[in-house]
Amino acid sequence: MKRLELLRDERGMTLVELLVATTAGVVVMTGVVLTMIVTMRETNRVSSHVEANQNARIAMTKIINQLHSACVAPQITPVQEDSTGTTLSFLHQSGSAVAPTPVLSRISLTGTTLSQSDYQVTGGAAPIWTFATIPSSTVQLMTGVSAISATVPIFTYFAYSNGQVSATPLTTPLGANATNAVKVNVAFQAAPSRIVVGDANAETEIQNSALLRLTPPGYSSASANLPCQ
Repeated sequence: MKRLELLRDERGMTLVELLVATTAGVVVMTGVVLTMIVTMRETNRVSSHVEANQNARIAMTKIINQLHSACVAPQITPVQEDSTGTTLSFLHQSGSAVAPTPVLSRISLTGTTLSQSDYQVTGGAAPIWTFATIPSSTVQLMTGVSAISATVPIFTYFAYSNGQVSATPLTTPLGANATNAVKVNVAFQAAPSRIVVGDANAETEIQNSALLRLTPPGYSSASANLPCQ
């Protein structure tokens, strides 16, 4: 009899029970939604940092590889006089020739865009060539580029002093000091194409350097302190 009464009982939840259940459900759902938002934001943040790092490394590798092929012939001046903290002007070329015909490249920062323009040889011979005044090609290396700090230029140049690379950079524009530039340091920070709200440190810092030598630094001669010797 009691079982029949229980089955016939149509009483539902009380208002208090319904409020408690609803409140508990809202709390649980709020926690789930907040967890999803935090996870998605963190995923986007990590993804944007990885993107910036990859783009920066690709651009840096290209610049350094070209600098490593800057000594196309002995006794040349690979870094040019118009080089500054935001513009690197230099000769380079790769190949199997004893003295490859170089390309004059200018890598410059305009706003936050780092681009490279190449100029072909129009005359002259090693170690003095003449180059076209209009670039044969201009490519964008990457965007979102800026200096690491106000005191660290993107391009820094060093000379030899007392048998070793000086710790004091050459003043820019290089001018006549270009003939002494044996080392180029490249340093910049790259921002991702999309920055997550609240991510104050989205930029990736990267730096590398190239030594412009054909002989070991310990090589002793009257011109041992010059590049491409």
